[in-house]
Amino acid sequence: MPASPVTGKGIRRGGKQYEAIHEALAASALRALATDGYDGVTHAAVAEAAGVSERTAFRHYPTKLELAVAGIEQLPTYEGWLDGPGSCADRLRRGLAIGAQHPELIVPVLAACIAQRNHEPDLLRAVRDHVLTPRTESMRRFVEDGRRSGELRRSVTAESMASLDLGIFLRSAAGTFAMGRGPARVQRMFAEAWPLLAAPGHEGD
Repeated sequence: MPASPVTGKGIRRGGKQYEAIHEALAASALRALATDGYDGVTHAAVAEAAGVSERTAFRHYPTKLELAVAGIEQLPTYEGWLDGPGSCADRLRRGLAIGAQHPELIVPVLAACIAQRNHEPDLLRAVRDHVLTPRTESMRRFVEDGRRSGELRRSVTAESMASLDLGIFLRSAAGTFAMGRGPARVQRMFAEAWPLLAAPGHEGD
């Protein structure tokens, strides 16, 4: 079997070190996009934050757009967060606890991509395809289970739950909802969302 191509300094494409650099650059690109918008996603800035050379950043992501999209793909999709045993209330708390381990970046990233929608529409498309749609699909399984068991209102849909989720983050970013951190964040978000989702008789679950 032929060896993987060497990308420089003995680092082989597909190797552990290569993948670690690849992910570090993507994580740095996400932070840059959330903090400084698309203009702030430069190979030089992202490489410096990731602790590698600008040349290495270009090897991994040849264009600014590829670098930004790689950052967007670092946002969590909620895959598996709401799955598993327990009541819907327990599953929601568990999902919120997982979410509390991640920084709140969806709103600034979405804002940066909306601002570029006429110049780089692929940014907004990446948010939709790699983040918003998968999140909605993860919620769909939860909603279907909850409606079947009678724990969730019949009017609740995956789309309405996704809108509620994003709305909470928007309110937090706007300063109208104090989300908090860690366990406090889980408690606040659950108290905000569950009464709108729970079927009559399950509000206190």
